[in-house]
Amino acid sequence: MKFRYLLSAVLFVVMAGPAVAVQKCDDGKPETTPVSRFKDNGDGTITDKQTKHTWLRCAVGMTWDGKSCAGKSLEYSYSEALAVADELNGGKVGGRSDWRLPTIAELESIVEQRCFSPAINLDVFPYSPQSGFWSSTDNPGLLTSRVMLLHFYNGNAYIANKTQTWRLRLIADK
Repeated sequence: MKFRYLLSAVLFVVMAGPAVAVQKCDDGKPETTPVSRFKDNGDGTITDKQTKHTWLRCAVGMTWDGKSCAGKSLEYSYSEALAVADELNGGKVGGRSDWRLPTIAELESIVEQRCFSPAINLDVFPYSPQSGFWSSTDNPGLLTSRVMLLHFYNGNAYIANKTQTWRLRLIADK
């Protein structure tokens, strides 16, 4: 009888699959990226009214379905990320041809500081993986093969080797 209960419990855990991570926010702290700060352009892009920059709402590889991001975000090496930005510019995504990798400061500007797992406003950027995202900011050290990335698990900046693969969220100028 005990074996049957044990077997049932094991099957339940296996069939339920891995637990989905849930964003954690401190509601006692003020929002640093409230929804009111952004203008939805209705085409999968969103404009930050504070900085005047336009962002793709979805990580590259995903598509905006009118309400959320669908599909799977993709990872790229640094040189591939630059090529993807050029490709999206040729396709006039969001009616624009000025998409580029954001600087580390620009990525930091969309970190929701009261949240982690991920550290971003999920109402503004509905699906944002808890992953690193490329920036265009070179590593301030001597190694030219390194660049800064922002990890949206905790909103911290890190140094990455340009041959590693990370995700991509593009920005366009004012």
